[in-house]
This record gives sequence, structure tokens and C-alpha cells, in this order.
Amino acid sequence: MSEILLAAAAKRGVPVPPGPLDADALAELAAAIFVRPMRGARKVPRELGYLETARPTTLRTSHGELAAWEWSPPNSVIRSLDAGGAEVLVGQTHGGVDVSGAPLVGLVHGWEGHGAQLGAFAVPLAAAGFRVLAFDLPGHGESPGDEAHVPLVARTLAEIEREAGKFFALIGHSMGAAGAAMSTTLGVAPRGLVLLAPPQSQLERLDRVANRLQLAGELREKFFAAVERRTASRNADVDMRVVARAAPCALRVFHDPADEDASFAASEEFVELWRGARLVSVPGRGHYRILATPEIVRQAVEFLSGLR
Repeated sequence: MSEILLAAAAKRGVPVPPGPLDADALAELAAAIFVRPMRGARKVPRELGYLETARPTTLRTSHGELAAWEWSPPNSVIRSLDAGGAEVLVGQTHGGVDVSGAPLVGLVHGWEGHGAQLGAFAVPLAAAGFRVLAFDLPGHGESPGDEAHVPLVARTLAEIEREAGKFFALIGHSMGAAGAAMSTTLGVAPRGLVLLAPPQSQLERLDRVANRLQLAGELREKFFAAVERRTASRNADVDMRVVARAAPCALRVFHDPADEDASFAASEEFVELWRGARLVSVPGRGHYRILATPEIVRQAVEFLSGLR
């Protein structure tokens, strides 16, 4: 059992305490593995193309400065500086700060992903009059940090909102979908959410990880408790059904019934609890192809435009 944990720690670069490890130490090690993402996702040419249309920027958070990219509506007002340092107003550009007042849509990627993965939504949203912000979450892509989990994503979104302006809407994938939903419990109040292949709960993921690491009995329980301490949240509260009962905003969910990474049946369950929500079945799109499906992008833009 400890050999499996040690191998998982080595794979993810998690430091292992010296000496024999008792159950408490093994549980803490497993919790550290649970929140440690790997930075293996490279940007494919399509994603690099999305970023070429954006303005690179950074977002200050308690986790450091996050890499970010911004798209503005065509002909929006952007404040920039001329060669002499004087302030000028220009159209859409790769420099300067958007002061158009256009409603802000945040794109929130998933576990071991990066902001460009949702880039297919950016230009269509900007063309529809939205300001769009994508970013690499802590521990991902070009951003600092070595931990990530749903509560951290939710807290980070609350920090980004204070830095970049109020979110009109959030579009989230996988872990980012859960984090976007959970952020509504922390004061983030979007008009709408678009969730792509959302997971149901932290407890469900804990079960899967515990099974993979072959944690059983007392060690399994200690692992669950260690994750609560590390994430500063109750595992039972990190659950889409908890958010759904509050129905904080309009919701559209897109999910492939055959998704092997996040349960479609779980989405059916929490959407049923979320007043006014709608689940769109997208067969054949899997857990990742769902991010670059033109019809899904079109429906998401139409849904958010209808909330203005």
C-alpha cells in the first residue's frame, strides 16, 4: 500500500517525509497527491490560434500572478499609452486595458488543463458584445503554484472578480465547472453559468482516488479528513447538489451521456434540483471534444446573450 503511495508521490513530485510512515503520515501524503496537478497539457495549434486573438495579461491573486488572456468586443474602448506615455483611447488591441463596460465572461478550465482549452468560446462571445477572460488556474499552465482543488478554484474566482470586475457569466469545464458553481457560495453572483462535463462531488472523486491508491479502512477515513484540512472545506459541501438547491442563477449544462470522466447521470440529478436549469445531451463529444464543438459554442453564446 505504501509503495503505491510512494510511486504516486514520485510521479507528481510530492515530497515524502523521511523515515517510516504511520497511518497519519500516509493519509497526509495521499491528500498532498490528491491536490497536486501535473502540468502535462500542451497547447495544440488550435489553442495557440485562440490566444493570438487575445490580449495577454496577468491577474493578481493570493496564489501569485496568474497568466491570463482577454478578448474585447469589436470597436470597444481600450485605454492604452502612446510612445510618449500619454493616455490614448484606441479600438481592440493587444495592449491596454478594456474600459468598455461590456459584461465579463470568465472561462474556467479543468484539472490539469489550461485557459486556452476554452478558447473556442472567446471570439464568438466577444463578437456578441462580451468581454472575455481566460486564465491558467493556480498550479496549471503558466501560472504559479502546485496545488488545485474545487474549493481553491472557487476562492480564486472570487479573487479574480475583485481584480478584473464582476462576472456576468462563467463557463467552466470539469473541475472548473464545479469551481464556478461553488464560487456562487462565496459571493460571486453571475447572471448565468455554462457548465461543460461537470463532476458531481468531491466525495465521488475521493472515492476514486482512494480506490486507485488502495486506501481502505482507517487509512481511507484519515485520507478523507486530511483532504478536508488541506482544502479548508467539508467534503460533503463540495457537491453540485448543494449549489443546485440554492439555484443561484440561470444554468445550462452540456454533457456527453458516455463521458467516462464525469457522470452524466449525476448531471441529470443536480440539474433536476436546480430550478430552471437545462441539461443538453451531446453524444459523441466525450470529456474534451466538448470544448471545441461549434454547436455547443453557438448555444452557449445564445444562452448568455439572452440573459442580458
